Amino acid sequence: MQKKLVVRTMIAAVAFALAGGAFAAGGSSGPAVKYPKQGQIGEIITNPYRIAPLTAIIRNGGYKLENVSVRIVPKKDGQEISYKVTPEEVMTHAGIPVFGLYPDYVNTIEVTYTRIDAKGEKKDIKESYQVYAPPVYGEVNGSPSLKSTMFDTTVVKVDPKYKDRLYLVNNLLTAPSKGARFIWNNPTGGAIEWTFYPQNAIIDTTGAVRWYLLPDPIYNMEDPYRAGVMMGFQQGKDGALTWGYGQRYVKYDIMGREIFNRRLPPAYNDFSHSFDQAQNGNYLLRVASSDYKRPDGKNVRTVRDVIVELSPEGKVVDEWRLFDILDPYRDIVIKCLDQGAVCLNLDASHAGKSLSAEDLAKMEKSDTFGDISGVGAGRNWAHVNSVDYDPTDDSIIISSRHQSAIIKIGRDKKVKWILSAPDGWKGDLAKKVLKPITNTALTNALKELEADELVQRIQYNEMPLRVEYSLTEKGRDLLPVFYAISQWGMKYIP
Repeated sequence: MQKKLVVRTMIAAVAFALAGGAFAAGGSSGPAVKYPKQGQIGEIITNPYRIAPLTAIIRNGGYKLENVSVRIVPKKDGQEISYKVTPEEVMTHAGIPVFGLYPDYVNTIEVTYTRIDAKGEKKDIKESYQVYAPPVYGEVNGSPSLKSTMFDTTVVKVDPKYKDRLYLVNNLLTAPSKGARFIWNNPTGGAIEWTFYPQNAIIDTTGAVRWYLLPDPIYNMEDPYRAGVMMGFQQGKDGALTWGYGQRYVKYDIMGREIFNRRLPPAYNDFSHSFDQAQNGNYLLRVASSDYKRPDGKNVRTVRDVIVELSPEGKVVDEWRLFDILDPYRDIVIKCLDQGAVCLNLDASHAGKSLSAEDLAKMEKSDTFGDISGVGAGRNWAHVNSVDYDPTDDSIIISSRHQSAIIKIGRDKKVKWILSAPDGWKGDLAKKVLKPITNTALTNALKELEADELVQRIQYNEMPLRVEYSLTEKGRDLLPVFYAISQWGMKYIP
């Protein structure tokens, strides 16, 4: 009888549990979970996209919202952040996006909005929310000099007219010892060893952190395809941020929502410095070749010497292979560089030393490739720092640190001009170097333009004397004519 009773009790318990489970499930649609609400719409989701902990979304609660505005109440002597929210943003985030919370603080968020119910009835609402945001957290490297998880900011002076500004700081932390150590070896060369922990934050004019990127969900020092130095931050017209790191280029909105996070196309590697959207909608990235066969037959990964143009969908549209366009063996600048300088090898023991012709010749006979100063593809001979697109003639303008030059290159891969000292340029490239105008010629030209009322001259009675020239309205009206003539010349005059 006892065994039967036990069995019956177990059956009853299982049946009760199943019944309870069915009740908790809320029917065929899934669990009936009730989220806590502070206001008259939906729940609050903090750090909604995992990489921006000082953001939140107040869900719409099933209502349609219009005329939305947000104000983050500042701390004492702090900076207010307030903004209007477009209907597109409300629909994208399914509620009210909140940006600019203070870390390790109970924030007061004031919102106003028009709530529209299923019957079309409208109600204007103004209410406050209390939201705690956690302290800034991230990776540390074990260094005795590291005192916090984010860089320190000291505000010296703020002009009152700039008191409402916010500043994006792109910083990095020396890689923790637990980070992976890897280099390219097939083919040789490249700059994959440049890996640091990102510290990217937005600060207000009091120095307070009001947004930061938590990289861990999208960054991994032990994965060569998810590590690297985050740089090239730009904010587009849509408000979203673009940047690159290592073997990736990405786009996220300020709430942390991923728009895209893509690996570089297989022909390229080692993004750095520059990621810009051209006026034609395509992206220009400074990268390198993942596999280039040198004239001596050696296959190498190159270093910071390719500009690739990608469509918004990620397809390769065009490329500028600088080792084929310029002279990778022009060494006049490289012989002057301090080998202990930043962006070369960070070896302070080499400070004050430079490379000689003999050093470069020995290097050329060896298999010493990678992110080191030197000549020839596979070494850091160009070191392009920036890229800009000129839509007037469909060309790019690059700044090359290790050539000490600004260079304009057309879609046809022909150099249009070079702004640089003339030393070391050879052949056709030497003909492209811009020649300075004499002071006498410049003075006479400016006098003629002033007499024709195309420019105006303003003299400031200072010590030393300062004079400024600017276009008049008459002069500015001539600009479209000059552009048209320039385009005609580019097309028909070799």
